[in-house]
Amino acid sequence: MATYIFGSAILVLAISIILCVSIQQGKSQGLGAFAGGSDADSYFNKNKKRNRDAVLSKITIVLSVLIVFCVLAMNIIAV
Repeated sequence: MATYIFGSAILVLAISIILCVSIQQGKSQGLGAFAGGSDADSYFNKNKKRNRDAVLSKITIVLSVLIVFCVLAMNIIAV
């Protein structure tokens, strides 16, 4: 019974990590920055994106730690 609970928790955490990582902005701007011109040129938009990406990065770390603990707990219970 506990393995089903931890298994479903791992599934939900894995999907959450995938969504969180896919929402994050890439580190490099690519050709769009070279060609010049997106809304990232203004000071406020840059800081807003940094803050959002910082929060998403922290959420990703927390979700990763939670999934590791769930896997460890499931392995301890299964033994």
